[in-house]
Amino acid sequence: MRNISFFCLIYLITLSGYSQRIKMVSNINQGFIELSEDIQIPKVASGYTLFLPDDAPVGGLVFFHAERDTSSMNSITRLAVEKNLAVLFVTTENGLEFLFETNKMLELENYIHMACLENQIPEEKLLFSGMSLEGTRALKMAIFASSSESQYKITPRAVAVCDSPLDMVRFWSVAEKSWRMNLNKIAANEGKWVSQYLVKNLKGKPEEVMPNYVNYSPFCYSASQGGNVKYLKDIAVRAYTEPDVHWWIDNRGKDYYSMNAIDLAAMINQLKIDGNEISELILTEDKGYRPDGSRHPHSWSIVDENELLDWFLSLL
Repeated sequence: MRNISFFCLIYLITLSGYSQRIKMVSNINQGFIELSEDIQIPKVASGYTLFLPDDAPVGGLVFFHAERDTSSMNSITRLAVEKNLAVLFVTTENGLEFLFETNKMLELENYIHMACLENQIPEEKLLFSGMSLEGTRALKMAIFASSSESQYKITPRAVAVCDSPLDMVRFWSVAEKSWRMNLNKIAANEGKWVSQYLVKNLKGKPEEVMPNYVNYSPFCYSASQGGNVKYLKDIAVRAYTEPDVHWWIDNRGKDYYSMNAIDLAAMINQLKIDGNEISELILTEDKGYRPDGSRHPHSWSIVDENELLDWFLSLL
């Protein structure tokens, strides 16, 4: 999983270059977030960064969680601006935010609301999106909008996630097994902090506090009708994944049960069963590569960014 934040693409009517606005709520350069008994990450500055075309009336917004860059534009940001879209990056102080706490969801919701209000962006035209845990957060924020605790009820028009873990019962089991078996250093290290972090924040293992895991998960296969996925029945949902089981076996000692693809397929299936005809599972082959060119199916590169933006615009 990458160091991440939330990312929003904002639909604009005209395009003339772009401008950048930065809202730094705090400049934290001291202190750490404890992920496990011996793994910590430094805190980051909370706030948001907004890219949007110059001198253009804003017609909508898309929300995406990616590493918050306050100095340059990534590829999807450039494409968004070219298509009369703007991009909003938002972070809490935790670069690996799981959104266990209501106050963290309220914090992110407030940033989105502030960005919309200050830039005349209609809150009914949003796309929430993200890679891996970013996508998990995107779905949790979409679900949170329907809760009594939500202050602004910001419901996205669409959500697009890329190879995100959704079922935390399965995710804990996979993480704990990878740590215990220790077949691959990368998988074991991630398995250790993920399993411990879930136990710490959800107050126990799944067999001890199953309702906590079901209530936290955007989708849970063992829950009636997928649990929280019912709150997405009127939202357009896309799930991207590249289920290259041979790569996972050869490089991580994992199989289908360990792949996030199983959550994504089950979620889309449940949404379709529930009558959501604007939900779709997108499978790719040999498109997963990291920026350095190394092969990895768990990569944002499997998403056709240009087509994703066109899909979102078609919904508006």
